[in-house]
Amino acid sequence: MNITDKLKEIVNKGKITGSWLFCGPYGVGKHKAATGLANYLATGIWCETAYENPQIMRVERSLTEDAKKEIQKTILSGQAVDENEKMRQRRKEITVEDIRAGIHFLSLKPGANEYRILILSLAEEMNPNAANALLKILEEPFERSVLILITENAGKLLPTICSRCRRIDFPLLSQAEIEQAIRAECPDEADRLFIASLSEGSVGKAKLICENNGLDLYQRLSDFLFRSMNDIPIEALNAFADSVAKSDEAYRLFQLFFTQILVHKAKEKSLQKDETAEDITNFYFQTLELLGKTDLLNLDKKQNIVNLILRYAEEFQG
Repeated sequence: MNITDKLKEIVNKGKITGSWLFCGPYGVGKHKAATGLANYLATGIWCETAYENPQIMRVERSLTEDAKKEIQKTILSGQAVDENEKMRQRRKEITVEDIRAGIHFLSLKPGANEYRILILSLAEEMNPNAANALLKILEEPFERSVLILITENAGKLLPTICSRCRRIDFPLLSQAEIEQAIRAECPDEADRLFIASLSEGSVGKAKLICENNGLDLYQRLSDFLFRSMNDIPIEALNAFADSVAKSDEAYRLFQLFFTQILVHKAKEKSLQKDETAEDITNFYFQTLELLGKTDLLNLDKKQNIVNLILRYAEEFQG
């Protein structure tokens, strides 16, 4: 039974919990399932396309005050709002104000036989105050309210939050499923097999690669990583880092590809009983920490890209 059928069965049996936790890596269908479940509870129809419904609210990182003013100016001038630009101008974390807005929505009395459904996207991005505010509503939920938390890393959430939610784990897709998805999403893409292997079970990652010239980025990154420190052309590396840092999509792909290469390298060395496997593993966790701080504190992305590649070349390529 797939997850959609499983969720429908739970709802049809009347076993609707007040809170759910959808867990899984990037791009495996968590957001679509959350939208489908919310619409199913609200209308009786499973629809994975988000649309305006007074019974459903979504909470994620909010826009900064300056961004709100700029968007208002854009709308008043009659111009279209760039959705990618909106994403770039969001806060670096989910704040207590974001959570309080969601709690207020859930507190409103629903109509007869209706639910109030709140979807919290990437719940691990909550700051401590936001997490504590959410915990209170999980401990004392409102009548006929449903909360759906989505996370790529449940380990970053408070254990008390996780324990109060019904957990649904989303597995990685098979190679055949990924290839089928690429065929549907990107029918003109010729390198489906290679993209499927790079996607590692994530449709979202496959789509990101297809839509943002990801294969070229991967090949350029690989070219640097297979060189020794003295063989890396610094001018070309700076140009590469500059182009990646300017695009949110390219930077997301860099993060995915670089960490993926580190994992594969560590596994390879471990199978060879090579003691450098532990060094690569440590570097992997240090890289995750650095990338997280870069996003949270708005650090220099270009410089971090250059530093990570040079350090890899110096320590693991000779």
